[in-house]
Amino acid sequence: MHLLPASLGLPVLLALAACSGPDTAAAEPPSSPSASPRPGRLVSGVHPYVADGPARPTDYGTPGTAHAKIMRELQQKVLAQAGAPAHTSVTCDKKFITGNVKTKCTVMLDDLAVPMDVTASISDRHAAWSATASVGVLAWTNVSWLWNSEAVNGKARLATAMCDPALPDQAVFPFGATPFLCWYTTAEGAVVEKRVMVGRRGITFEKL
Repeated sequence: MHLLPASLGLPVLLALAACSGPDTAAAEPPSSPSASPRPGRLVSGVHPYVADGPARPTDYGTPGTAHAKIMRELQQKVLAQAGAPAHTSVTCDKKFITGNVKTKCTVMLDDLAVPMDVTASISDRHAAWSATASVGVLAWTNVSWLWNSEAVNGKARLATAMCDPALPDQAVFPFGATPFLCWYTTAEGAVVEKRVMVGRRGITFEKL
């Protein structure tokens, strides 16, 4: 057994204790990222049709006619693009009767107007038509459900899937990019952020 000189014993022992003490920085668990990188509107996993009932267009016109069929399908086209239930009606500048018809129609989805250029070819046996709109419907219930589904597929942390709080409950926008973003935080802490897009076939999300 070797004894340290009295003059050196205490300082050396203190130094050894300092070196061999617990590493508090290593012992502390890493801090978890916040639930969301910024304030937003929490999305819902409830499909809008389940929550509010099926979307059923109304005001078809006289049943059994080509005019009624086209009027009904115009409303269904807008409802399908919006992805959310609503009351609909439609008016056109001309009636769809036998022959070739070009007209302008307006489909009302609740209080929103969706103007369309419609071309139809109608005979006694068939009715073919096409419609082109310049704006689409952006509905919060649809965006919310779609973004929640994307977040689930991306293995997002619970309650981190959000969208811009300024995103309206229901509005019309030109087809293409909107000013609104949605985001979520992954299990690893990475933030996934995408822009809300209004398409002719519905809502999509595009990476920034």
